[in-house]
Amino acid sequence: MEDYRKEYMREIILNLDSLVLYRTILDDPVIICLKEICKNNDTMLNLSKIGSILVENAETFGYGGNLFKNYLLNLFLYNENQFSMYCENNKSIENTSLYNLALNDIKILKSLISIELSSLIKENIPALYELQNYKPVNKSENEFLIYANAVSDEKEFLKTFITFYSTSGCGDISLYRSFKYDDKKEKIIGIKKPDSITFDDIIGYESQTKELIDNTEAFVKGFPANNVLLVGSRGTGKSSSVKALINKYYANGLRLIEITKEQIIKLPELLATLKSRGRRFIIFIDDLSFDEQEIQYKYMKSLLDGGSENKPDNVLFYATSNRRHLIQEKWSDRQRGSESAEIHTQDTLNEKLSLADRFGITISYPKPTPAEYVNIVKIMARRNNIPLSDEILEKEALKWELNQKGISGRTAKQFINHLVWQIKNV
Repeated sequence: MEDYRKEYMREIILNLDSLVLYRTILDDPVIICLKEICKNNDTMLNLSKIGSILVENAETFGYGGNLFKNYLLNLFLYNENQFSMYCENNKSIENTSLYNLALNDIKILKSLISIELSSLIKENIPALYELQNYKPVNKSENEFLIYANAVSDEKEFLKTFITFYSTSGCGDISLYRSFKYDDKKEKIIGIKKPDSITFDDIIGYESQTKELIDNTEAFVKGFPANNVLLVGSRGTGKSSSVKALINKYYANGLRLIEITKEQIIKLPELLATLKSRGRRFIIFIDDLSFDEQEIQYKYMKSLLDGGSENKPDNVLFYATSNRRHLIQEKWSDRQRGSESAEIHTQDTLNEKLSLADRFGITISYPKPTPAEYVNIVKIMARRNNIPLSDEILEKEALKWELNQKGISGRTAKQFINHLVWQIKNV
């Protein structure tokens, strides 16, 4: 029996070492611990580490059942490799060597998911049996895991992976809808809890919303679309509208990448990475404006113009700003003196206005009128079941904005938050 167990563990190590396309999973902490167990190194410690990781992952993704099996399925599913990247881009891979290599790795996966952790040790550990029939606190149905657990044929099993990659992408692109750019790592980092706002949460600005949605839908469906500049007073819903787009079109392959204006110089590397991906991306710059001494705007203008660093077809730039022309102007830019000075100042002015002109669409979000502000408050109050009359709401809302930051949708939301708290504590 002991000889059989040792041979079984040697076979596990051999299978892992035989992976080709999915070889990066060998760096995963669960796989590292599994190999250590198979080498009879610190068995109990490594089992504890595996159990801890499996539980954390199960609660993150909301799956139950055999955690080790589902963890391995997820590990392969979200792996970014040459095969999964081709599938993400809907490349035809059947009858190719890449397909055969992927099928071989999938055969190894099927052998790995049949492992029972309890069979690798001599001791009887009750916690291991709990991990084989786990019940998460918040269960989330995963159609892929349900189907993959029911499939026995290896080619059909691989087909489910191909379908997933082509519809959802691979790697972090399939896991997250919104990203930030990390300067130090020079890569995009998924946002685990993005803003869940939808267009139903944005009251008013119907024409602006329609123009934004129409342009984005054209982009998602592969038609020509424009870069967009959203301009207006603070708190009018510009940033929220862009984030609502991602929640609306995430299932259609749209992703959001937020960068700062200081990161504009990193755009060539970012664009080169995104060009090869089979999704569509909005690069979002919030509160974009430049002081006179900042030169990033010249670089941004070149990108929008399609200069030496061409923007890929699967990328658009969306930016918000409180400043319509984006670049700080001075009265001296518009002053006219001698004939030669007039030419110079006009050139300076044109240079500063030219960046905003490079955005194909400019959408204005004006500050609400007092009546529009009160209407926003009333609608939000009804949605939050606040039992106050329209007269009281109007009086208190106007009083609130005088003591706060002025009239805006954001101010209205802050006022409603205040009311909800006051009512619950009466």
